[in-house]
Amino acid sequence: MKNYLFPSRFKNISGLIFYLTTIIGAIIYFSGVSMDELLVMKVPAIINEPIFTNNKGIWIENGILDELITVILIISGVIHSFSKEKMEDEYISSIRLQALTWSIYVNYSLVLLATLLIFGMAYFHVMIIHLFSLIILFNLRFQLKLRSYYKSGTDEE
Repeated sequence: MKNYLFPSRFKNISGLIFYLTTIIGAIIYFSGVSMDELLVMKVPAIINEPIFTNNKGIWIENGILDELITVILIISGVIHSFSKEKMEDEYISSIRLQALTWSIYVNYSLVLLATLLIFGMAYFHVMIIHLFSLIILFNLRFQLKLRSYYKSGTDEE
């Protein structure tokens, strides 16, 4: 039916991982903890700006916690977003599309406002948040609309 969606068995575990990673990542990011000192190891760097580090060469020392959180959040978020519901129908597909459209409008409206009103390193932080806000907004909107749909009793069971 919807062959672009992941099997429904991935929905719950990916959702748990996604929301936990989102909360943990937000706590770490907004607490001001320097992630450069956490889980430090040698990693390959295809591009390395000397402004941010003294490391030179292909192998650099880097705290990988931020990369680890980013990878987990993106993969689990995409799987959670695009896993079939147990009873996937056209209306649920419509809810998914509407939530995606809404999240794009809201997210890029906020980016436009930030572009006009925020400057310097604060804008860099806005772009970091922007990296994750699209998938977070989509998941929240989709889950709220889905919950409303199921509570209304119009689902066919």
